[in-house]
Amino acid sequence: MAAGRLGGPFGAWLQQAYVDAQAWPALRFMLLAWVACFGLWELHVMRAGDAKTLMGLFALFPNAEFVAFLMMAVFVLVLPVVLLRLRGRRWGEILAAFGKWMKEGQFLPSERRLQEQGRPYVWSYCLPGVVYLWLLW
Repeated sequence: MAAGRLGGPFGAWLQQAYVDAQAWPALRFMLLAWVACFGLWELHVMRAGDAKTLMGLFALFPNAEFVAFLMMAVFVLVLPVVLLRLRGRRWGEILAAFGKWMKEGQFLPSERRLQEQGRPYVWSYCLPGVVYLWLLW
């Protein structure tokens, strides 16, 4: 039998993955995460590059531990950005804008609004991915 790129017989790695108890739950988790990322992109919550980056990270780390780490890290990284954006505004002004947004019923941004006002936050996903990989090393 011909040797594959992974050094063993061509189907040996596939056979090992089939009997590995962690392979199938990880694959299901990754596929679920991919569907969620694709859905968020389709709903215009995030841009395509952000969604693809998250899909790649979930392919590398298909577990709930990484999701928890990513959520905490993104919150810590993006909170100062949000606070800087809101700097100088009064709470009444922010609440009035939020009320107008809720009254209009546009809970998700349109594609046009995302292109005009959206910002790529891919760095806020990549940095936790690098830190998580460093901690695993």
